[in-house]
Amino acid sequence: MNQIRNTLLALTGGMLLLGAQQAAAQSAAAKPAPATQARPAQDPAADAFKAWDKDGNGNLSLVEFRTGWQQVQRAAELQARLRHQFGTVDANKNDAIDPAEYGNLKLVQNAGAKAPQMSVFDANRDGKLGFGEYVKLVQALAPDAGKAAAK
Repeated sequence: MNQIRNTLLALTGGMLLLGAQQAAAQSAAAKPAPATQARPAQDPAADAFKAWDKDGNGNLSLVEFRTGWQQVQRAAELQARLRHQFGTVDANKNDAIDPAEYGNLKLVQNAGAKAPQMSVFDANRDGKLGFGEYVKLVQALAPDAGKAAAK
């Protein structure tokens, strides 16, 4: 029973991660829509199904499901690792990376003088990095981190 629960939680976490990544990408790229323009409803489950259905036949084979499942598992593991790292650097536990904490990031220290200013990743200009902004920083400074963390 615990294995089923953990499996469902992992799948849900992966789906949330995929949905969050899509929402972040859309909000960063899209301008606010006029109030009169209706937005289509988002369906993360349908989007995931379509992404997993590699041959586009409307059915998931065991191979397609297994491949998609493994991607979700890797994404959930990476999400957990990034959350842990974020929490470790967030010394004052305000759920954000403040300017004083930014310099403690290993990626920033490794980049040295070439490290971008924190403001480059502070999308909402609130003077700190939330988790989503932190993920963007990791993607920019360590593009292969996702691959390495998934191994």
